[in-house]
Amino acid sequence: MKNKKLRYPLILFFLLILSGNVLAHHIPSILIAYYSGSGNTKAMAEAVARGVEQVENVSYTIKCVNEVSGEEVLNASAIILGSPVYNANIAPQVQEFINSWPFEGRPLKNKIGAVFVTGGGFSLGEESVMFGMIRAMLVHGMLIIGGAETEAAFGASAITGEGDFAGKEVDPLFLKKAEGLGKRVAELVLKMQM
Repeated sequence: MKNKKLRYPLILFFLLILSGNVLAHHIPSILIAYYSGSGNTKAMAEAVARGVEQVENVSYTIKCVNEVSGEEVLNASAIILGSPVYNANIAPQVQEFINSWPFEGRPLKNKIGAVFVTGGGFSLGEESVMFGMIRAMLVHGMLIIGGAETEAAFGASAITGEGDFAGKEVDPLFLKKAEGLGKRVAELVLKMQM
């Protein structure tokens, strides 16, 4: 008699698990997509990923834009997009990636969006490129998040070819801003899941 009483609740429990109604804990996912010709934007992307890793219960994918599938774009809770500055414009590879996003029905609406850039010198278009990517995200109905610091209000950026920053790896100052951006996006993605 004891076994019969226990058997039905267990069967019901397993049926609910199989149907996805129990323990269906969705872990939010962040897509970090970038293009990098020299490796500098990739270094920033890796710093963004380190920031995301500091937040529990959030997963991420980090890929060059030409490796990202449409399914990964649609399934991401947030997209953090990175581009080098090309003549004060978004890199053509990043623009092509943005142009591939589905628009009909606005499936990216209410996803979090954030950006990061690398530029050769001061005042050579970093903010212009950031705003270009942000504008594209806004057209898709995305919610834009800036960095953790006032100096990263529009996202994270790095100078890689002028003054003290020329001819070196990306300066830790800029990597810290990228890390802060990743952490902030991850924290907000979790809050939106509640």
